[in-house]
Amino acid sequence: MATDTHGQSLDQLLEFREPLPAEAFVMDVMQRVRREQRRRNIILFAFGLVGAAFGLAGAFLLAGPVAGIFSKLPVMATMQAVLLAVAALAFYVWSMNEDLGLPN
Repeated sequence: MATDTHGQSLDQLLEFREPLPAEAFVMDVMQRVRREQRRRNIILFAFGLVGAAFGLAGAFLLAGPVAGIFSKLPVMATMQAVLLAVAALAFYVWSMNEDLGLPN
């Protein structure tokens, strides 16, 4: 008998008393969420373009000095250093069995 009254009081406490929101309210909230997502995408795109423009400007400004540095290095030694770096990276990826894809 005590468990029966306990179960009834628990049911009363867990009972849902608020009416469900109207469908118009839900649609309005979803529309505002979509609008904010669109605004976020526009802001990210604009700042990405500005960052890309600054990156290109920096690359153009540094192209001359970097070319000067590489023109003074011996060609064969530079090619061998690049080949060694790529081989080391390939060996690391192979030996560690790293997955370069993004996780889901």
